Amino acid sequence: MKNSLLAIIILFSTFAFGQEDSAETPKIGIKVPQGETVIVKGVSIKFLEVIEDSRCPKDVTCIWAGRAIVKVEVIANGKKEEKILTFGEIRPGEEKNTNLYNSGKFAINGLTLNPYPTSENTGKDTGYVLVVCEEKNQ
Repeated sequence: MKNSLLAIIILFSTFAFGQEDSAETPKIGIKVPQGETVIVKGVSIKFLEVIEDSRCPKDVTCIWAGRAIVKVEVIANGKKEEKILTFGEIRPGEEKNTNLYNSGKFAINGLTLNPYPTSENTGKDTGYVLVVCEEKNQ
């Protein structure tokens, strides 16, 4: 009887403490095909070009992970601006930037550049898609 009572107490305390952990809210990506424009909360985002894509292909072993650099045009509040986003590794002296727009209420950031290269599609025009997301500022 004592063992059963102890087992029940341990079981319920596990459930009680397990509920305190909060899960991170998943980010919802918005796809922007190369050459096209999307509007997110009144901010126009146009994916202009891929400047560099030296990311190491998935199925290859590399000594450097590589990076992707893209140029994006952002129009917000009547102001037009070109932004350079860097995904992956950066070289010494460079800054990594994935922010497209930032206001007091929300920010729009680049998440990734798709498709990720493989040994079969490296160096080919693969129909790039920039994935961005909107995040609330706190």
